[in-house]
Amino acid sequence: MKNGLKQFISTFFGAGLDFRVRLFNVLAMGGTVISLAMALVGIAVEIGLGNIIANFISAVLSFWLLCYSQRTGKYQLCYTITIVAIFLVLFPVMFFTAGGYNSGMPSFFVFAVAFTILMLEGKKAIVMSVLEVFLYLAICIIAFRYPELVNSWNSEQELLTDVMVGFVSVSAVLGTMLYIHFKLYNEQQKKLDEQNYILERASLAKTEFLSNTSHEMRTPLTVISVNVQTVAEILEDMGDTVKDGEATELLQNAQQEIMRLARMVGGTLTLAAMSENTDKKAVDFSTLLRSSAEMFSLHLQKRGNTLTLEIAGGLTVFGNADLLAQVVANLLQNASAYTGQGKVNLTAQKSGHDILVSVKDSGDGISAELLPHVFERGVSTGGTGFGLYLCKTVVESHGGRIWIESEPGNGTTVNFALPTYEGQLGGERV
Repeated sequence: MKNGLKQFISTFFGAGLDFRVRLFNVLAMGGTVISLAMALVGIAVEIGLGNIIANFISAVLSFWLLCYSQRTGKYQLCYTITIVAIFLVLFPVMFFTAGGYNSGMPSFFVFAVAFTILMLEGKKAIVMSVLEVFLYLAICIIAFRYPELVNSWNSEQELLTDVMVGFVSVSAVLGTMLYIHFKLYNEQQKKLDEQNYILERASLAKTEFLSNTSHEMRTPLTVISVNVQTVAEILEDMGDTVKDGEATELLQNAQQEIMRLARMVGGTLTLAAMSENTDKKAVDFSTLLRSSAEMFSLHLQKRGNTLTLEIAGGLTVFGNADLLAQVVANLLQNASAYTGQGKVNLTAQKSGHDILVSVKDSGDGISAELLPHVFERGVSTGGTGFGLYLCKTVVESHGGRIWIESEPGNGTTVNFALPTYEGQLGGERV
């Protein structure tokens, strides 16, 4: 007996079953029992043959749908049959044969609409539930206008019994439906929390690995760079003893590659930190832009470039100051790298709800073939392929956008826009 009960529960209410399937099984079983009970009550109180037959049909149909759906798995078909045959046909018939709106049938109307919304999906659920509402309103009006069509109860006691049976039955089925729904929701929420925890741990492990790797790589790169520079200085002091300066040139090339690799390590570290660094505040963007420009002014002068600034005052954004400074630094570094004896112009101004920033240079420009791909990771004309990709990632993570304009031989302009600070949560000024 106990094993049989477990098998029954597993078959019709097992945790592996879809939420709608379990609800449908509740409905089908409840409909079978309730309809059969109502038919027996009808026989006892002699309400009328029509009502008794309708209840028996409802009981048989509910039981058949329960067995058929479990055997074939055609639940959507069974949902539709239930709605059409029982809710749209049998319920109106039972309404007129069992007291009209002076009975327990209005309770079943509420249940029918709730079941339809839960069982069907999308527009189909909306259309069918609205159709049911209008049908039930229409038959109530018909019963009011033509009371002779309604088979009324013989006594107040019979009416009270019918209302109570309808109320208790619908409450029991709807309560079970809600219980299953919230139980399933809580189970899914628990699984989601566990999965989020696992993903968070994996993300932290990935970030920690990248950070440690980047830091470990920086130390030998620094040592190698210092040694290369020292050897280059020694060779310069030796003068003509080194043939045609070949060794010096090779060392300079090695130094360039070392610095390129160092920038790649820095870019990797920044990208790794971005996944965790969500500390955003109100940032004095005007000051940040000027400070970044001052840091690169000497580097630009060594390349023979002139830096001009056109930065409006009072510009404020909501974001991470370190990451935004990295964007400006990358753009100025790119402008310096591809411009010699030229001009670099940094402008920033407010436009509506955005702050527009432009870094324009008079350098070599970018070819038409490469231009559409410059923000992709690893795409470069000789750099690391991280700079513009990192800029795009940071800007978009701050709700902004970035774009580039360039022609070979006519310089390059990189533009980006960030939303202005408008009192976002946590906006402590920095």
